This record gives sequence, C-alpha cells and structure tokens, in this order.
Amino acid sequence: MAEYDGLSPGQVLADASVAEFIKSLGLGIAEAQKALDENSVQQIAEFIEPREGLGGKTLLDLGLSPAFYHYQHADISCSLQLSLKVKKDFSLGLNINGSINDNSSNSSNSSESQSSSESGSSTRTSTRTANVAITSSSSGALVVGGENFQLSGSSPAERIRNLQNALTTNNATGIDRVLYQLEGSELTISTDANTSEVKTTPHTITFLGGGFDAGIIRVGQTTAIDYQLDDDPAPVTASTTAQGDLATQATHVRDQVQAVGYDAISVAPDAPVHTSHFETGRHEVPASEYPALRNLAQSMASMGFAVTIEGFADTQMYDASDRSRSDTLNVQLGNNRANEVKSILIANGAPAANITVTPSSGVQTARNAGDSDGTDNPNFRKAEVKTVGRSEYWVFVKARSGGPNLESVSPDKIGEGGSENGFIYLFKPTPLNLAGKKVTIDGTDFPFRGAAVAGHAENAPEAYAKNLADDINANAAAHLQGSATANVTTVSRDGDPYQLTLVTQSSRNIALSSTEGITVSEQFSRSSSSSMTQQNSGNRAVAFGASLDVRYSRQFEMNVTGNSSISARLVSIPAPPEFLETIKNFLNDGSDN
Repeated sequence: MAEYDGLSPGQVLADASVAEFIKSLGLGIAEAQKALDENSVQQIAEFIEPREGLGGKTLLDLGLSPAFYHYQHADISCSLQLSLKVKKDFSLGLNINGSINDNSSNSSNSSESQSSSESGSSTRTSTRTANVAITSSSSGALVVGGENFQLSGSSPAERIRNLQNALTTNNATGIDRVLYQLEGSELTISTDANTSEVKTTPHTITFLGGGFDAGIIRVGQTTAIDYQLDDDPAPVTASTTAQGDLATQATHVRDQVQAVGYDAISVAPDAPVHTSHFETGRHEVPASEYPALRNLAQSMASMGFAVTIEGFADTQMYDASDRSRSDTLNVQLGNNRANEVKSILIANGAPAANITVTPSSGVQTARNAGDSDGTDNPNFRKAEVKTVGRSEYWVFVKARSGGPNLESVSPDKIGEGGSENGFIYLFKPTPLNLAGKKVTIDGTDFPFRGAAVAGHAENAPEAYAKNLADDINANAAAHLQGSATANVTTVSRDGDPYQLTLVTQSSRNIALSSTEGITVSEQFSRSSSSSMTQQNSGNRAVAFGASLDVRYSRQFEMNVTGNSSISARLVSIPAPPEFLETIKNFLNDGSDN
C-alpha cells in the first residue's frame, strides 16, 4: 500500500481498472449463451432416437426439434465505490526525572569521621609533617603515639641525631624522615691562640692543625714543564710534555704527579672542586669529609676566590602517592645539605661573603640523568662546591701518609694572577701547641685541652674540639651547650632551639607530646579516611534520569465496494432449417446402409 502514499483520490481511482470489471461482466453473458447452445445441441440425441410407441419414428420425424435460446439483448449496469485512507503519525516525547534520598544520621561517630582510624584503613596516604622545637640543653622526651623517646647523648647535636635515628628506624612511630636545623644565637667568641691554629665565628671554634701537605697546580697553558714537589731528602719532580688541549694537559699533569707518589685529581673550570655525599634523608656532613673542606676553606681564605654550593637529592620519595609534596621536601633536604657545607667552610676560615648557596633543584638533576622515581642513587645525595669565574684547570695535590711532602715547590705562582702553569696554593699543616691558650665565650673562659679522647690522638684537632665541647657542657653556670664534629666545636645557648620537621606517609593519627625543653609547635594534620566516603555514599543517593521517545508511523486503509446488474431478454428460436436438414440427411444416409 505504500505506493499510494501521496496520491490524490482521483489518481487512485484511475489506477483501479473499472474497464476490466465491466469486461468480466460481459464475458459472463457470453459464457451463459454458450452454455445454452451446448444444451440445445445435446438434446438432439433424444429427438433422433426411434421410439416404439411412435411406430419406430423419431421426434424429429414428427416435426419436433430441440429449442434454441438466444439473448436478444442485455443491459449491464455497474457501480463502484472506492475509499483510500492514509494516516501518518509523528510523536516526540522527552521525560526528565530526578530524586534525592538523604538518610543522614546525627550519630557522634559520623560527624567526626574526618580523621583516620588507628587501624589505618585508608587506601590512600599523603605526606604529612609536624614541627618540633628542642632546646639545646633539653634532656626531655618526645612522646610519639604514646611511646617515649628520651633524648640521650653528651651534646645537643648528638642528642638530636640519636633522636633522628630512633624515630626513623622504629616502624611503630610511622615517621619516615626527620630534618633539623639549629637556630643558634650569635655569641661573642674570642681566643688568644694564633689564628693559623684556631678560627672562631659567632657560632664555632675550629682547630686547624694536623693533616697532610696539600696544594693546587694551575694548568692554563699546554706547555712542557717539570714540576718540583719536594726537595728533601731528595728532589721529587714530575716531568710533563706539551699536549694538544688544556683538558688533556691537566690529565697528563695529574698522572705524572700521581706517578711520583702523591694523590692528585684534575678539575675542569665548570666542575665541582668538592663534593660531599650524604645518607638517605640526612643532611649532616660525615666527619670524614671535614679535612677536605678544611683545605678548601683555607685555600679560599688565602686566594680569595668565590664559590657556589648546591645541594641535591636522589629520586627516593617521601610519598609515592604525592610526587609534588615529595619533591618539595627533597628541595628542602637539598638546601639543608648545601647550608651544612657552607657552615663548615665558614667555620674553617672561608670568607662568608665569598659563598653563595644556589637554591636546590631537589631531585630534578637525578631525573634529568634518567633516574626513575624511587631510585636509591648515592651519586645524587650530594652537595657540590664550584668556583666562580675560573677558566683554567686545577690539579689538587695531596701528600700521602709516609710519602714525600710538598716542599720548595715550583713553578711557584702563589699570589700571581694569569694563566701560567704552576703551584698557586700550598697548605702546610703545623702541630697544634695550645698549652696555656683559651677561648672566651660570652665572658666565660675555657682553656684548651689536647688530651686524647674518644679515639682521637693527643693534641689532634679532633681531640681539642671534643674536649672543649665537654668542658662547655660541664659548666652549667655558663648556660652554654657545645657539640663537636671532627675539628669543629659548635656552641649555642641553653635555650637555642633545634627546629625539627617530622615527615610521615602513614594515614594513622600520630599524636605528639613532650616533656621539658621540647615543644610540639605543629601536630601532624589529620587525614581523611575511606570509611567516611563509604558511609556518605550509602546514606545519600542522588539520581537523575532522562529519556527521549521518538515515534513515526504510517497507516493505509483502502475499501472497494460496488454492485452490478445484468438484465437480458432470452427468446426461444427454432432450430435453423439448415441445421435440421443436415440432421435429416445424416439420418437418411444411415438408414440406406
């Protein structure tokens, strides 16, 4: 029916064949005429059959003949009613609904569910920090999660480091790292000892004796030179030849110096002149590195060159789930490392004005080198010291224990500028002889003592530093505290605080409290737990729904009704004479035979 869509009624009627309908009626009359004729012909057999009652004559002999019928005329009438109904329907429905179901309760535990539980049920942790101040004289305790950590040690620095170790190695605390910095007061410190033996700053007393001969050779030209390093008991000479470039020349000089019994390293103009390395998460410089820093500080004081210091960190993270926060804390760690090196250089005589601390990039250098997050790489747990404005190579030379000294060196370029090759610095340690000498700190005298102590030899710089720290701590009336590391004694007042930053990744609530001399200035922030999220989602439901219903339909309906009539006049006519004559002739011919 779809082919009638869009047609007018007249076009549909024209398409319906009325002529065919009338034709069918006419054929019906013709078929009726044929049937009448066939019936008349079939009756002939009865008319030609001889009958005994008629003396053997036939009906035909008696003049009877079958009747023939003929439609003289026919009237055909036809009426046709046609109806076509086409219905189209298009509907569009839009349904939007929403519901809010809030069954929140006012129970006490639900209103306080912003804190994590002691079971640590949270599935996500974030780095949190707390701040603690500990006075230099304190021997109290820090209470972490109900557990006491008593300060122990003979000096403030030792007590802080012992606390750092105790907190970070005890898994029950949940504390991963501890950063600290002494905020020491400036003190009035003076000494009657020779400044070549004892250096003082407002915070430190440093003993400079001991060690081995050391020097610096400048390599600014590619020339062949014989370097004399010692003349007693026999001359010691390192002979060099001209090389193609400065880098190769400096390496050649280093190798020749090593070959005659000295330790030597070659340093390019943009390379560090010293690198200190650190333990994971720590920023205290190992005591083993103090002699090298002492020599560097003395060369800075003698030559007047400036340096920059930058601290770094490897990619070990404070918190694997919070990279940004971890990076920030590693930057702080890098800066602490640089500042520790700076303090040691100043304590050993380096001019403070010639030292610039470059803001730390934290883990970025390690990442740029290809280390992925979490890599334990000691090569990046460091602080680097670089010279400023240097264009020549330097070869650092140090005498070995039991080997030749550095004496009557040449070429001697000490105090000379330019780029000519030769020695530009020489360090000659002298045994300390501080008998009868003292240091005065804020008006209190402390005589120097060189007695052997804590494994340090008598009159060694380390022995003087340790004895002085012990004497300061034993004098309660002075209200001072002393800490010794290697050849340096650091002094603070009783109330000067060490500022500690405690770092944790744990989601547990870690409560801090303290006893005398320790102040918790900032507790660990409280973290959100996953259980609170589950409770909220279960009690509050918000639902929105939308539906779009598009319907299109077409309906076709065709009705054809009509009636027809035929009026015909049927007349009987005698059989044609020719027909009867033929029948008779046929019958006669048969009787003759």
